[in-house]
Amino acid sequence: MAIRRAEQSDFRNLCITAMRAFADDPVMRWLYPDDDDYFLPNGAVFENSMTNWLAHQQPWCTDDAAALAIWFPPVEPGASKAEWIAIGPPPSEDRLARFALIGPVMAENKPAEPYWYLQLLATHPDWQRKGLGAQLMQVVFEQADEQGVPCYLETERPELVAYYRTFGFDVRSEWVVDPEATLGEVGPTMWGMYRPTP
Repeated sequence: MAIRRAEQSDFRNLCITAMRAFADDPVMRWLYPDDDDYFLPNGAVFENSMTNWLAHQQPWCTDDAAALAIWFPPVEPGASKAEWIAIGPPPSEDRLARFALIGPVMAENKPAEPYWYLQLLATHPDWQRKGLGAQLMQVVFEQADEQGVPCYLETERPELVAYYRTFGFDVRSEWVVDPEATLGEVGPTMWGMYRPTP
């Protein structure tokens, strides 16, 4: 399966792939606990993020958009972020509260030095366990190793901690989102994983 840069024409298929891949993800379902919100037609739950990823990150994907990776290139600490493109209705107060809880704790656990950031790796369930995720990571591993820059990601599933370890990542930190259960229940556990330069 060929790996290439995603294009605007891939938008809908990328949204559907991401929605299907993360349908049982602890963080996504903590952010979107209501099935009516998460399982909107055509992967609409990812439309806002995908609009920004295509505008600023140009995701990597397979030819049929059945798998994709969102890689952020290394930036110096304190560098300004690209302006967020907001589409659709504004988030509910509950969702804003959830983002307000998860955002700072994720930021606190990121490395201080520049790194390649794998924000999302998604494969449609019908295409999982065929090595597509490995190919989508390898395309940036080659750049990172040539540049002498580490890679970093977060995961919220123990089995994925083991998976990413096979690619040179190791656990750097572990935390619980909203441990005080301010929204009624304790949030998911997350692991920050770091792949050093060779």
